Amino acid sequence: MLLRLNDPFFYSLSALAIIAMIFLPLMMADQQQSQRTQDIIDSGIDANFDRLQTLVTGPGITSSVMIGTRGTQSVIVMAENQLGDPNITPSAGGFVPLTNRELDVVQGNVLRVSFFIDTAPASVADQIRVGAFQRGIGQNGWELRDIPNSNEPIILIMTPPQCDAEYAFFGVWPVLLGESGAIQLDRIHIEVLEPIACEDQ
Repeated sequence: MLLRLNDPFFYSLSALAIIAMIFLPLMMADQQQSQRTQDIIDSGIDANFDRLQTLVTGPGITSSVMIGTRGTQSVIVMAENQLGDPNITPSAGGFVPLTNRELDVVQGNVLRVSFFIDTAPASVADQIRVGAFQRGIGQNGWELRDIPNSNEPIILIMTPPQCDAEYAFFGVWPVLLGESGAIQLDRIHIEVLEPIACEDQ
């Protein structure tokens, strides 16, 4: 005996199935996006070798991938020009930009930026310039720091001057030029601290 659904019931069931097929993936994607947001707030943003090997380099800076001081692949950053050279345009050096998603989460907050840097093999560098840049923080955002021992991080605290960041770059610029001044960039870690007073802007 053949069972048949009457038309009204069949169409209602079909409509429910279509709604489920459309909205369930959207709900799951929204939940995953919320989870990623919470992950950034809880754990920060980690730029390790996978991300650093595509390091963006501005005028005066080059980067390459080679075996570093710990016998593993590392990103080596060299300066071809001194910071502030009048023959090059302003640049964030060798830098990591945040994605739009990351920027949406961190903007309007004080950030702690940790640079894990070592002297590259065959280099005599002992200092590095590091910078954290957002809208309102220009070339005066560079800070000169000693390269620490034992892979201790160089830490910058960035208080954004404006809530609407538009962009965020975290960069390095070796002090010495060429191979003798090359540095090994192992990791950049960005953490969200407290929010700034956006209502005043």
